[in-house]
Order: sequence, then C-alpha cells, then structure tokens
Amino acid sequence: MRENGVTRAVFITLWLALVPAKLLVAARLPLFVDEAFYWQEGHHLAWAYSDLPGLTAWTIRLGGELFGDGVLAVRSLFLLVSFALPWLVVSLARREGDAGAAWLAGCGALVLPLFAMLGVMALPDVLLAAATLLALDALTRMLRGASHANAAQLAVALAIGALSHYRFAAVIGVVTILAFAGLISIINAIF
Repeated sequence: MRENGVTRAVFITLWLALVPAKLLVAARLPLFVDEAFYWQEGHHLAWAYSDLPGLTAWTIRLGGELFGDGVLAVRSLFLLVSFALPWLVVSLARREGDAGAAWLAGCGALVLPLFAMLGVMALPDVLLAAATLLALDALTRMLRGASHANAAQLAVALAIGALSHYRFAAVIGVVTILAFAGLISIINAIF
C-alpha cells in the first residue's frame, strides 16, 4: 500500500513540474510553421482543409476566442488536453491493473519525450493522442460489457480522431478489426 502512495506522489510531483514547464515553453516558443497555417485556417472555418480535417483549426480558433490573441491562446486548449492525458493513462491502467501499476504507467507517460511535450505546440497530435486513448478506454470497457455509454464514448473518440487528422484512419482500421473479431466471437457463441 505504501508503494502505491510513493508512486502516486512521484506521478503528481512529475505532473506538477511538467505543467509550468510546458506553459513556459508554450508561451515563449514562436509559432511553428504548421501552427501558423492552422491559425490562419481558423480564421476561415471549414469542415476540412487541403491537408487535414477542421478540428485543429477549430480548436485554435476557440482558444483565441476564449483567451484572446497571442501564442499561448493559440496553444491553450491543446495544453489543457495534454494536461489531462496522463491522468487518462492512470485511470485506464488502474481499471485494467492495480493502483501501483497505474501510477507507474502515468509516470512512464510523463517522462516519454514526445508525450511529455505534447501540447506545447498546437498540432493535431494532441487531439489524436486524446482520441486514441479515449477509444482504447471505451474498447477495454466494452470488453467487460457493452453499454450505450461505452458506445457513445467510442463514437466521440472516433469522431475526434477523424476530425483531427487523416492519420487516424489507422486507428479506425484497428477498431473495425476488433469489432469484427468481437462480432465473430458472438456469432460463434450463439451457434
């Protein structure tokens, strides 16, 4: 039990150290070329643009509407999502394993270089990571029992991913294969 408390304290300490570090970097780093392009697209809202669906531009626009003009406003909602992702990793791992493993998984997520700096720039990767984790969470819940809430969460996750970037098609393919395999196992169980 004490080990779980230590691991939880390490996770919270890492998370609390990472939040201001990310805020500082996000506030001081000039807009990346792609971010500036998505920011410009956000001024002309559409369902999709030449290189990606609209959710990234919409999220940047919403951040600007909520928090004003500036680099941090452009990145604000991406930062907020990125702050929540390690907690989603912990939640998912806690449900699938024990508390100690869950906090350790959260610590692992926090120290992964690409995951740790996710959200510092307003790029589709933040929303893709969120959609993938939400889809994984919904699918693992559905393995225990299908429900409307789990199906709705999966649908929302797939919609977020599909509206974030075309690369999410790979995740949709995996979900389709898993759903097809689940359907086959249900048919085999019936007959």
